[in-house]
Amino acid sequence: MGFRITTMAKHLGKKTGKVLESYRKIGPRFVPPMLQMFQFDYVSWLSQTMPELVWWGVLIDMGSLRFAARVAEELAGYFKQANNREHWWAFLSDYSDLPEESAHNVAEHLMKANLLTDLQACLSDFLNLYPACPITRVLDVRPSGLVDIAYLSQFENRLRVLEDKRSRDGVLIQAQAVYMAFVSGRLRVMQGLALADFPEVIRYPETERSLQVGASICATVNMLAGNTLPRFREDTWVQYFWKRSLELHPLNFRHLEQ
Repeated sequence: MGFRITTMAKHLGKKTGKVLESYRKIGPRFVPPMLQMFQFDYVSWLSQTMPELVWWGVLIDMGSLRFAARVAEELAGYFKQANNREHWWAFLSDYSDLPEESAHNVAEHLMKANLLTDLQACLSDFLNLYPACPITRVLDVRPSGLVDIAYLSQFENRLRVLEDKRSRDGVLIQAQAVYMAFVSGRLRVMQGLALADFPEVIRYPETERSLQVGASICATVNMLAGNTLPRFREDTWVQYFWKRSLELHPLNFRHLEQ
């Protein structure tokens, strides 16, 4: 699938009474050092995180899982080289404020990697549904806004599947965000932890280890989203996504009210 893992070996000394010394006690819970680096807010998977990652599902559907992983790797590699750590670059909102020159440079990088044309083709129908999507900033074409009814129905079915973040499709789109964090060097894990076996996600949910990896991926994405996603502003991608979705016909979201 093209995933690469960065692992960080860590030697553990003998158990002593200071084993929890680096943990922070919050109420009845002890929070490990890694989680102390983030300030968490509650983020809804369905209403907030899923729309941010839905484009990875489109790339997997219209291209392939391998293609989505290649796009993730090239984007993460570009922003790492550019030393741009302002965002994680896996969420669509990350591209909302990308300067025009930077957006052009990203497009050039994807072109040199022979990905830009296929990326535009895979996203074409999706962007016609959502022409104000922030990712258009790094593409050479602008959406026509013409809605393909057959694709609209297909996309509605896709959203129904992605409602469950622990479904295979849900885990695979979250895996792209985690993969980008690995490639960019912003996420390292100790050997022995589930995420250290990240490539096992390709077998999700068929093996016990893949289930463990999938659970770790969901937890990691929830952590990233809770720390970074903009919320409840009128100009955010998520607000636009749901408003636009309600405008589209016959897209029906009544089941979400139940």
